[in-house]
Amino acid sequence: MRETPYLYQIIRYVPDLERMEPQNIGVIVQGQLHIVSKIWVRFRPLGEKPDFDYVNFRKWREFFDEEINGPQISMFQPDRTDPLFLEYLQSRCKGNYLLTRPLSIVMQTEQIEEVRDYLYQRLVRSPDSDQEPADQPVRRFREQLQARKLDRNPMLRRDEYLDLPNGDSELFKWQYQKNHGSDQRILIEPIQWLDRIRLTQIELDHVLRAAEKVRKSGLNAQLIVVMDEVQAPAKSARPATQQLYENYMRGKEELRGLSDEVVSSAPEAEGLVARVERDLTELHA
Repeated sequence: MRETPYLYQIIRYVPDLERMEPQNIGVIVQGQLHIVSKIWVRFRPLGEKPDFDYVNFRKWREFFDEEINGPQISMFQPDRTDPLFLEYLQSRCKGNYLLTRPLSIVMQTEQIEEVRDYLYQRLVRSPDSDQEPADQPVRRFREQLQARKLDRNPMLRRDEYLDLPNGDSELFKWQYQKNHGSDQRILIEPIQWLDRIRLTQIELDHVLRAAEKVRKSGLNAQLIVVMDEVQAPAKSARPATQQLYENYMRGKEELRGLSDEVVSSAPEAEGLVARVERDLTELHA
C-alpha cells in the first residue's frame, strides 16, 4: 500500500495563559481532498478546574463544527481542502482554545478517518485510558446536575459563603434553602480523589473544617458530603500517595460523624441529585 501524506493540527485547551500548560482535546486532519476533526466532547480539565466554563466549551465546539462542516463561506474562508484553511482556523482560535500550526504525517492508508482516529488515540485520549467520568460519585453528581439543568437553577447557589450563627463564614460548593419559609439550609460539599495529592488534601481539609464549623455553630442545616470511591494504593506506591489514602479514609470516618450523610457511590450520587431536583421543584411551586 502506498504512503499518503496528510496535514493535521492539535486542538488544545490552555487553562492558564500565563503558565501555558495546554491539554490536548482534539485533532484536525486534512488530506485526500477532505478535512475531518474529532474533539474530546466529555473533556474535563486536569484537577477538575473549579471555574471551568462547560457552557462556553459547548458553544466553542459548536462554533468549531460550523467552521469545518457548515456552509462554505468563500468570501472569508479559504477552500477547506487548501492548507491555507488550516492557518485560517489557527487564526480563529484564541484565548483558552488554541490550534497548533499545521503538521505533517505520512501513513499507509487512504482513509482519512483512520488517520484521524490514530492521531486522536495517540495524542488526545487512548481507549485503554478512557474512563467514563460518571463512574465516580463526584463527577456523577456534577454531570447529573448539568443533565437536569439544575446547575442553572438560581435556587442552587454554587461557591458561596454562608454566614454562621457564631459570626464565622464558610465557603460551600452547593447550597439551597429547603421548603417554603424554612431556614434550614442544604449544604453539599464534594471531595474528589484527584491526580494531584495536594489538591485532594486541600479539599479534604476544607470539608473537615467546614463540617466542624457547622456543627459547633448550631446552624440549622443538613450537611451532605459527596466523596469518591478510592482503592488502597499498591505497596509500591510512593509514600505520599499511601499517606494521602490513610488521611482520606480517616477523614471519611470523621465526616460520617460530623455530617448528616456521606455519599460515596455513583448510584447514591445520582439519587442525591434526584432529591435536590425534587426540593428545588417544591421551591418553585
